[in-house]
Amino acid sequence: MFSIKSLIKVIAYFILIGAFIIIAFINISPELGGNPSKNKRKIYETFKNYKNGEFHNLELYQTMTGEMSMTEFFRNDSNRRPIVDIIPEKIDIKDFSKIQFDKIKISWLGHSAFILNINGNIILLDPMLGDYAAPIPIPSLERYNSESPLNVDEIKEISAVIFSHDHYDHLNYPTIKKIKNKVKKYFVPHGMGSHLMNWGIESEKIIELNWEESVVFNDIEFVCLPALHFSGRGIFNKNSTLWASWAFKSDKVKIYFSGDSGYGNHFKNIGNVHGPFDLTLIDCGQYNVAWKYSHMFPEQAIQAAKDLKSEYFMPIHWGAFTLSTHSWTEPVISALDYAESSNQKIVTPRIGQVFYIPNELNVDGDFWWRKF
Repeated sequence: MFSIKSLIKVIAYFILIGAFIIIAFINISPELGGNPSKNKRKIYETFKNYKNGEFHNLELYQTMTGEMSMTEFFRNDSNRRPIVDIIPEKIDIKDFSKIQFDKIKISWLGHSAFILNINGNIILLDPMLGDYAAPIPIPSLERYNSESPLNVDEIKEISAVIFSHDHYDHLNYPTIKKIKNKVKKYFVPHGMGSHLMNWGIESEKIIELNWEESVVFNDIEFVCLPALHFSGRGIFNKNSTLWASWAFKSDKVKIYFSGDSGYGNHFKNIGNVHGPFDLTLIDCGQYNVAWKYSHMFPEQAIQAAKDLKSEYFMPIHWGAFTLSTHSWTEPVISALDYAESSNQKIVTPRIGQVFYIPNELNVDGDFWWRKF
């Protein structure tokens, strides 16, 4: 007969073995990606945002503040997910791909993922179309919608794919496998090319940039800009790759994409140098006081939109996964309230809804979240 002490030892043993198996899987799984080469790291050492083998922020930053208990994070709260699966609108990719030189087409794919058509160039931003925001199937990190608004098999060619950083809710290995033979160019912050090359993407297709660097491709300027965040897909490669926000400039419009970022002075600097923007897509979800330097609260997102000199602002990083403790609709509801009180124009389209800029940006999506 087992004593309580023996039972505790057995339970602890199995927990330890389970943890070891999970850690081993994560670190040998192709999901992990790759690491920058020694030669690359030597180049990074000349950057002002790289030291001691890691990229770092140039403003005050702390990954975790310790202001939340794990009990709170794992507390079962029905408001953190929709009651039923979200049903997104289906994108007619044939129609979406038609060239329209007088306007830009854009559609939100949920969370921080977008598809754009700029002068006939199909562009994807942080195309995370996978089922889980993790390298393994964790039920609490499952996507809200089992149906995708976008069937990537129907896309003939993707001009460019842009990534903000390498976290699992933004860089998704299964999605990369589906699209990699269709993509002409990848624009990524420094170091992220190591993941893509590890997954079989040719180095000639990958353009790596540091903050404040830019490149023109197909008459569109892609500008890599600062963000307040961190990176890493494994236990031993924290901050081995850079994180960034992006500006996209064509002859018709200027769009800003924040990726993941806490609030900081960089928004005002970007607005002064690169603004005003027709549309800004700004991190406004999965926030918490415990990581307040990594993600913005809605009132901070509105302030960032103001700093960036945004005509229209769209809250992103919500509507697909539960990665914090707030209700799943709080980001958009609060953003609408703060936008109204600060006289900031805001768009809240349905997932998969196609809208246009610069002349059709009065988009509220019929407050679609109320149905779920």
